[in-house]
Order: sequence, then structure tokens, then C-alpha cells
Amino acid sequence: MKKIIIGALTVSTLLLSACSTSQPMWRKAGITPHDVNNTLAKCRYDVGLAKVNQNEKAEMIQDCMMAQGFRYTY
Repeated sequence: MKKIIIGALTVSTLLLSACSTSQPMWRKAGITPHDVNNTLAKCRYDVGLAKVNQNEKAEMIQDCMMAQGFRYTY
């Protein structure tokens, strides 16, 4: 009986800690998540027009967001 309770508590703790882990995302003070998504979509579209490889595109998208004052943080 004790093993079942301890097992259930362990599983519950792991599930709760997994839910509370924050993921990195683009942030800027005073900007809503909707506006962040719009800006990111615009950067992706603009960079998508460039004739460069995938690695360069990812870097260009990052540069585009940072140029507009966004930072990729937790």
C-alpha cells in the first residue's frame, strides 16, 4: 500500500513539474502574444523570400526579431 502511494506521489510530482517548465519564446515588454506571432510571421515571410539555405534563414529570422526589439528568453 505504501509503495502505491509513494509511486502515485512521485508520478504526480513529475507531471506537475513538467507542466510548470517554461519554454523559451520571443518577448518584448508591453507586446501581446498575438502581436509577437504577427511579427514572427512577418519575419518568416520576408526571410522566406530570400534565396538562402535553412541555417541562414533561421539566423535571419532571429536577426529580424532582434532588430525589432524582441528577445528569445524563458
